[in-house]
Amino acid sequence: MSIFVSGSLAYDIILDYPGKFADHIKRDKVHVLSLSFLVREVKKSVGGTAGNIAYNLEMLGLPVQLVACVGRDGGSIVEKLSRPRVKFNYLKISQLPTATAYIMTDSADSQIAGFYPGAMMEPRKLPKVRAGDWAVIAAENPANMARLAKHYQRNKVRYIFDPGQAITALSKAQMRDCARAAAIVIGNDYEISTVKTRLPKNARPSIFWQSVVIKTMGVKGSEIIYPNGQNVKIGIATVKKAVDPTGAGDAYRAGLLFGIVEGLDLKRSCRLGATAASFAVEKYGTQNHKFTFKSLLARHNTNFADKI
Repeated sequence: MSIFVSGSLAYDIILDYPGKFADHIKRDKVHVLSLSFLVREVKKSVGGTAGNIAYNLEMLGLPVQLVACVGRDGGSIVEKLSRPRVKFNYLKISQLPTATAYIMTDSADSQIAGFYPGAMMEPRKLPKVRAGDWAVIAAENPANMARLAKHYQRNKVRYIFDPGQAITALSKAQMRDCARAAAIVIGNDYEISTVKTRLPKNARPSIFWQSVVIKTMGVKGSEIIYPNGQNVKIGIATVKKAVDPTGAGDAYRAGLLFGIVEGLDLKRSCRLGATAASFAVEKYGTQNHKFTFKSLLARHNTNFADKI
């Protein structure tokens, strides 16, 4: 079995704002919104949805095929991900600059981001897959996301659809193509709500009837929504010190997929995801935290009564 992870490979420019955005946004002035925030720290790091997920999966011992694109200025990204279990068979090098995310985070872990896609907009080569493989379709060029979804559907490859930052760029047709046969649709509270409203009205029941939906809610944990309407709450794993939430969602997805591949039920897999996310928030950036399966398991078993 192979695991294919598609999405962005990017540089993250992370800006730390010590206040709260909500204290400065006036609802009656949203139509003329113009704000500037004085940040106390700026850091540049390697990131991107595909890179972050692959980084976490590799630490858990799973081999990953990256399906992504960088520019010629992306050498430090490739170097960072040049680890024993990360394969670059489907990595494309573009003449365009590497994608860059500008992320401002406040003291409540709310975020405002801008994203320059650059090389991410290049068309992607479809990977050679087999029935039984797993894939993650994370945020990137919407056309690539939809094309990969159809490719996986034709070849009976199970995949997780994670629209993330592409939520505003995906057309209704692209959203339908990605969501309709996904084994799991995952996103935060806002993203899941947006997915539902952007799907064609006549497609919503049939799509969400067959997909498990996982909704992440930050410090409130996460929730599994099964096709039969059953909801299961997933708690959080405590952290030593919360430093930066950027990348926690990608770590969650890696822990989730690791649990599924290892044959755990979905509830335990989500708890592993929550545990992986707790390591990510303890460090600035998205690929600066460290854990092993042993340390992940130890923290999981400390936080959750249902031990693995």
